[in-house]
Amino acid sequence: MGTSSMIANYNEDGTVTATYCHYDGYLAYNGRLLFESYNTPEKAKAVANAGYISGLKEDLQTSLDESVHSNQSPVTYNSVEDFLANGREYACADYLYLFDGEAWFFASTMNNGPWLMEEVEMNLAAMEIAA
Repeated sequence: MGTSSMIANYNEDGTVTATYCHYDGYLAYNGRLLFESYNTPEKAKAVANAGYISGLKEDLQTSLDESVHSNQSPVTYNSVEDFLANGREYACADYLYLFDGEAWFFASTMNNGPWLMEEVEMNLAAMEIAA
């Protein structure tokens, strides 16, 4: 059983494009990798358009090469609100990640909502202080 996530990018037209990631979707793993390895608009857009990733790696091509499924299309949502409301419904994603053009945000969907987006970087720093 995996901790799944949706990894998304906010598009200039207001839509959101997202990729499903099956394993290690929690903040300390996927959140950290997104912040450290996919923290530019180009890299965020590329990972959000991948369609399906079994497990996120530091390099997108490695992530794709090691994925169980290939040739799956990304999911498009009409807005950030639509992504927050319906992102969990796509394969029961436990975490939603969104790059807004400048920073990564996340929401945990493991409660009944409403889900609020929080900045990944600030939460990683808080986890390190607590450790």
